[in-house]
Amino acid sequence: MPKTKRRTSLGELIEKYSNYSVVEEIEKNLSSFPRSDIPMEKLLLHPLFDEKNYALDLYSSLKESLKNDGFLSPLILVPASSSKYYVINGVKRYLLGKSLGYTSFPGVEADLSKERVRLYILENIVAENDCPLVKTTCFSRLLKEKVFTAEDIAAITSLSLSQVRNLIRLDNLPEFLKEGLRERKLTYGEARALLSLDEKDQKEIYQRILSSPLSVREIESYKRKVMGRTKKTKVTLHKRSVTITFEDEEKARRAYPSILKSFSD
Repeated sequence: MPKTKRRTSLGELIEKYSNYSVVEEIEKNLSSFPRSDIPMEKLLLHPLFDEKNYALDLYSSLKESLKNDGFLSPLILVPASSSKYYVINGVKRYLLGKSLGYTSFPGVEADLSKERVRLYILENIVAENDCPLVKTTCFSRLLKEKVFTAEDIAAITSLSLSQVRNLIRLDNLPEFLKEGLRERKLTYGEARALLSLDEKDQKEIYQRILSSPLSVREIESYKRKVMGRTKKTKVTLHKRSVTITFEDEEKARRAYPSILKSFSD
């Protein structure tokens, strides 16, 4: 009776690939593979990517290179179906090529398991200096598919758990702030500082960021002002006495009648 093949655990997988680059190992193996011209209609972005996260206007030098020299390196592809392929590397070149009117793309097909594809994509997007939402989308989709936990992603990418969780939280930003991140009008640190605000306050502070650059510390200070947190009403209890301290005398005078009425017999 044939033995059932034991599934490799995530821990074993991380340990196996922790001492060298999955990207380097895969690309070294693919370097001798033949390139093929693949029609555009047969190509799809892998589901861990989102085209929206790439503001193509920011990649003008890469666009010029594609115009003048074409594709110096092939796209790396894996099968999506019997007739289509997922792009797992070369995403920006693929999207720019489409915008330039390319009808076919040079590609190399990799024969990889789903686990290896995920590891390859994770390592690549952490190394690239793209919009943080590229990581946000990838991490969030892996979590939704219950493929990895945040702890797994942290271990695989060598990011801290807090970094992974903060990147995932960016998915909660309203679309106008996501667009600011994509267009590099908003930094990762600034976006993080705005996460806890309601949308009205986010808009107010974002407009201030656009009009005059602010440090994250200045954003936090301004955020407290917007949220009315610069001075709080303080309530203290000592035995049978309750003391309410207001930020100024005028506010105390205005509040006194309603407080007195609430506790009157």
